[in-house]
Amino acid sequence: MSRWRTNGGWNKRCGTVEKTPRIDSFEAKEMFKGMLFAYCDSKMRAFNCGHYIDWGPDLGTDQEIVELWKGEWCQTLELSRIPSGFGGSRPFWLCPSCGERRRYLYLTGDVFLCRKCAQVNYKSQQATRSDSMYYYHKGMDLVEKRLDRWPIVRPDGFSFCGWMPDRPRYMHQATYQRYLSRFLRYRRKHADRQMADMLRLLKMFK
Repeated sequence: MSRWRTNGGWNKRCGTVEKTPRIDSFEAKEMFKGMLFAYCDSKMRAFNCGHYIDWGPDLGTDQEIVELWKGEWCQTLELSRIPSGFGGSRPFWLCPSCGERRRYLYLTGDVFLCRKCAQVNYKSQQATRSDSMYYYHKGMDLVEKRLDRWPIVRPDGFSFCGWMPDRPRYMHQATYQRYLSRFLRYRRKHADRQMADMLRLLKMFK
């Protein structure tokens, strides 16, 4: 019986969360001011937004409705609220396809759906360790999330082997050393792979 490979990369036919516009149900302030924003890869898309309660014959059938439109496109979504620990409530989308309560919905085709129904996954799920730049991307992702913003001049695959991120302002030294140790492991593995690839090329020309 065949098995799926466990090093990722088998689901590259799917889209990724990082490249798919998504809307956040927690952004109630923007939602109720007539606009809702979808974020994708550090970019923002604005949608016109209408919010109302569709009253039913009793409290159990009331629906909180959000309408989105942009040009000729439109979609109607439903919100479901759960009590929070501070006396209020938190809104969650009800996925139009499966009906599950979700914080994020992703734009696939011309509808917003939950991540499962939209068939999008995370970039890390599509990475394979056999990729020559695998450890480079792992190291730079760590820098972006934990250490610092992207440098003014982002290091390429070769300069990455000698590059080291600075300690962010106000970060405790022990915390910085913990993340730096992890980054240096990625850098060392990337450098080893670069050297192995170069030696392989040299053998081809002998």
